[in-house]
Amino acid sequence: MCRLGSPSFSKSSPVTTTRALHQGLDTLLTALLDSGLALEINGLAVDRRRVTWQPRQSAGPFLGYRQHATVEQYLLWLANGDYCAVLLDGSLLQLTYDVDGGQVSGHRLAYIPCPYELAQDLLDEGFSIEDLVRFYEASPTDAVALRSPVRFDYDPSAAKPGHPASHFTINSAACRIACVAPIHMGRFVDFIFRHFYPDQHRDHPELFAQAESHVGPAVIADDDRAAPHIAWATGKATG
Repeated sequence: MCRLGSPSFSKSSPVTTTRALHQGLDTLLTALLDSGLALEINGLAVDRRRVTWQPRQSAGPFLGYRQHATVEQYLLWLANGDYCAVLLDGSLLQLTYDVDGGQVSGHRLAYIPCPYELAQDLLDEGFSIEDLVRFYEASPTDAVALRSPVRFDYDPSAAKPGHPASHFTINSAACRIACVAPIHMGRFVDFIFRHFYPDQHRDHPELFAQAESHVGPAVIADDDRAAPHIAWATGKATG
């Protein structure tokens, strides 16, 4: 029996590398771009320990919750390329995976909604997302969209009561909803489109089929399992 805050690990954890994760992420991002679900994708940076996005300059801050994200922070991320993909409505995806000893040892996966509902006709005319956001910011508009970023984190080294090894965060750092396992990039993107872009999710079933794979076994502690949490089948773990 696991005690409070002590995750239960399966013995059959998949073996992976940052190269394999890089290939999978690159394939997924390319599919989003080719299907029109992303307006832009970023190059990826990879070494022996980490795969993440490739910023245009020095890496900017990952989405955090010491304070709520602002329009200016969104614009800084956009300008510096601090994202893996810009989605069809200007929202950003930030995805980072860490590997240690052939296992996924951590991840940070964030969805950052665009602060405004961008006019599609203006995007089609060639206006940049930055120009539109600046225009909306300077003008009275009803296009403002008060939507919270969401984040899936996996950090087993920090697991303790109130801080599950794998968890879902929304709105504030104090909100850590336990997840059954580290989440695969395909399942993360499936989650985002399933809940925030249901029409596009329905129109591209073949793209989201890869959500059935995983990057690790169940790590949820017994006390977290007894409370409301996020769960999915973890029987087939792959890199």
